[in-house]
Amino acid sequence: MKIKIIAALFVAVIALTILSLPTPREESAKTSNSFILGPVNIFDGETTSQATYIEVLDGYIKDLHMEQPDSQLRKIDGQNRWLVPGLIDAHVHAWGDALEQNLERGVTTVIDMFGHPNFLRQHQPLRATTKFSRKADIFGAGLLITAPNGHGTQYGIEVSTLSKPQEAEKLIEQRIHAGSDFIKIVYTRSGSEYAHAPSISKQGLKAAIKSAHEQNCLAVVHIADHDSALDAVKAGADGLVHSFFNQPVSDELLTLLKANDVFVIPTMAVYEGMLRGAINDEILLNNESLEISAGAKSTLNRNFRNNGHFPEHFYTNLFTNTERMHEAGIPILAGSDAPNPNTAHGWSLLVELLLFQKAGVPVEDILKTATSVPADAFSLTDRGRIEKGMKADFLMLSQSPYDNLDTLLTPVKIWKNGYVVSH
Repeated sequence: MKIKIIAALFVAVIALTILSLPTPREESAKTSNSFILGPVNIFDGETTSQATYIEVLDGYIKDLHMEQPDSQLRKIDGQNRWLVPGLIDAHVHAWGDALEQNLERGVTTVIDMFGHPNFLRQHQPLRATTKFSRKADIFGAGLLITAPNGHGTQYGIEVSTLSKPQEAEKLIEQRIHAGSDFIKIVYTRSGSEYAHAPSISKQGLKAAIKSAHEQNCLAVVHIADHDSALDAVKAGADGLVHSFFNQPVSDELLTLLKANDVFVIPTMAVYEGMLRGAINDEILLNNESLEISAGAKSTLNRNFRNNGHFPEHFYTNLFTNTERMHEAGIPILAGSDAPNPNTAHGWSLLVELLLFQKAGVPVEDILKTATSVPADAFSLTDRGRIEKGMKADFLMLSQSPYDNLDTLLTPVKIWKNGYVVSH
């Protein structure tokens, strides 16, 4: 009997030991974000790199090499495929599984333009680590600055609002205390044809931007028409988080945007849904090779109530304005505004890039709009480029994006923090 008890205890100890061992996935997560990858062709966030090998250590790029380095790190054969930095969507609204949806499509970082502060605070710590994760990193505005009953108050999130310019400083302090990485302001010029809802005044706009800058915060402004954009730039906005299509961009606005180094996030994909609503069928929904979830299809197929009721030249303005701003040297950032109607997380950033191509933006500059340019605009110093010291967030592509930008729709592999998360 004693022998049986000892044997049983021995078996129990062995079983507990086995159960306490890391699973293959856990063990992989501990050891697999250090490697040598190559040979590959590299778009580094600015241009084509001369390097062909990447050395990654603990989820960060340690160095780039012209030839395979002499190293004990495991080797990954790059098969001379193309590698680009993990993509950055500069305009989303994230909740639920939005961060997972984005990463599945190669969007490794998102800039949230209005969401619940709790969601932002919950995920902020993850962006400073290189732990295994199936979620994109998030930077966000948290609650926006808007007028009583103004745009942003209709979504069920309690938003303290700006009634008087004197309230701006306190509201900005509240946003920063709640975890906002930057300040987003909603503004429409009085009398504008495309007013969203009640808007803060021009004086309130100036006060909010001034208060944000005094507290060392970037101030970006939601606009929807040309004259509101002009007011925002004159008031000192750092960026416009939409473009406009009600008229061609004026020389005055182009000059001010350039002189003040203001960036623009055109959100062409969501505007296309207002004006025409055909691009998703053209690029995504009729492509049987793409595995698009039912949830994504639902929002991609959702229409705006005024769809198709705008004059044809508004659609032309949308493309002309993007092209002219790019040609004038205005920093253009890719942003989807997902999950608004006509958009879906991840997929619509890729649609946005293809719309830029339709607007005549060169491919290399298009790639910058979703990598180095948003990284610079929002001071994201550890991403957006493939260079020493950056996070090892990559997309491996089957073709050269210079030859076929559509290759971004079907990446061969996606790395996040140096781990392969999709292949």
